[in-house]
Amino acid sequence: MRLLGLRVCAHDTNITYYDGEKLRYRSFERDFQFKHFGKFSRMGWIRVLDDWNVTPSEIDSIGIVMDESPVIEGETEIPLFRDVGFTCPIHRIEHHRAHVLSCWPLGVEANLHFVLDAFGDDYTYRSVFRDNERIDHAISKEIGSGILDTRTEDLTPEIIQEANKIPSLGFIMTRIGSYLGIDGHYLDQAGKIMAIKAFGRKDCPDVKYVDDIDRLNEVWDFGFLDHNINSLTSEYLWDYIATAHEYTERIYLNHFRKFVKDGDVIGYSGGIAQNTIINKVLRDNFPNIIIPPHANDQGLSLGCIEYLRRIYGLPEFDRSGFPFWQDDQSPKERPSDETIKKTAQILADGGIVGWYQGHGEIGPRALGNRSILMSPVVEGGKDYINEKVKHREPYRPFGASVLEEKVSQYFYWNGPSPYMLYVADVLEPDLFPAITHVDGTCRHQTVSKEHEDYYRLISEFEKLTGLPILLNTSLNNGGKPIAGRMADAFELYHTTNLDSLVVGDDLRSKP
Repeated sequence: MRLLGLRVCAHDTNITYYDGEKLRYRSFERDFQFKHFGKFSRMGWIRVLDDWNVTPSEIDSIGIVMDESPVIEGETEIPLFRDVGFTCPIHRIEHHRAHVLSCWPLGVEANLHFVLDAFGDDYTYRSVFRDNERIDHAISKEIGSGILDTRTEDLTPEIIQEANKIPSLGFIMTRIGSYLGIDGHYLDQAGKIMAIKAFGRKDCPDVKYVDDIDRLNEVWDFGFLDHNINSLTSEYLWDYIATAHEYTERIYLNHFRKFVKDGDVIGYSGGIAQNTIINKVLRDNFPNIIIPPHANDQGLSLGCIEYLRRIYGLPEFDRSGFPFWQDDQSPKERPSDETIKKTAQILADGGIVGWYQGHGEIGPRALGNRSILMSPVVEGGKDYINEKVKHREPYRPFGASVLEEKVSQYFYWNGPSPYMLYVADVLEPDLFPAITHVDGTCRHQTVSKEHEDYYRLISEFEKLTGLPILLNTSLNNGGKPIAGRMADAFELYHTTNLDSLVVGDDLRSKP
């Protein structure tokens, strides 16, 4: 059977196609180089089928997530699809159910699954599933959908009052970031607020603790903005965010505890599952937790395709090569030993290298195929990359990649962490100024031998420096998606202060 999984909505449009033997996945933001790219028309996604030489009449079944209210689940009709030539059954899949099903590439079946995001269908912001059946959820129907897209300059006291009703952490942090005038797409505001948390003290007296996840908006009360904060360097702002986030971590942990039983394997997805601080708290208490690198909406078409597989009783999909499944432009050649050695030497000498290999990663984080790399010991390196390469906020930290078998020598961590979804304490923070955040932590990624070229590069760097670790951030400029074509990487090389760029076996350096 030929199956099509679609996530078509206001943001993060993605598509997965199964031709009966293998899968193809594409995130449209990388194609169009527009972050969180959404629907520019209801059928804008169909042009990718031309790239794959697929006609609508060849598709045997479609699964689609559209984020609408009320919830429609099961077989449905979309007349527009019929007009362009689709004759197959069309299945509407509820947003949170698609999140749950999207975890299949991890190869581990979770019997208990939590979904936490801003909103899914019918304004659902949290759900709990046990054995694939929803056992708990909460919605915010009273909130108008237009609030989410309100920009900073349009915020009024009435809109803020409405936003205060919403207990979704993703929405709360988005609104705070927007109100404070933080640049960038509204869906990225939460991550930037998370970075600010490390600068504050966790003792702000104005933060109220309420141990109820559905009253989270009372913890993040917008009243703190009445202090006329006009700078992100405000100590009061830092302390407020640090305290509110600390309380939120506790609230989330207690929410999970209400449902977890001995022996449960826990799945966790939704946009909030990108919060590496909360993830670390959850993992410390629930070692059996699994989180996909595409926990946000970029994984929804994968959930749709799994939904169809189960309906039609098809064999399990091939998981080989995961998570490097982007259907993007791949170099024809892999890096040779000579190129690896030269690149490692550039890094050992303090250079900043763009690294474009194979196919891109699924999800929002670079995992060694679409990365900007630097030695972790470079003094001032973090500030330099933020200012001269990424052109983003100076307070934001960088992640690190470390050989999997040596992670515990440098981080307070044991075992694999291949998707950069957790923070860990750096054991010698003064030794690694480029990757250590102000609270002594780092968002780390472990690299196994299966990731051959990247593993070879880090190993060669270790031979030169004694350190099996590199700073790793995504191959993009601030506010842009990760490079999806070699031209995107070359543009970055010529318009930023990257010292070198490696595309396949092509190494080029500036004089």
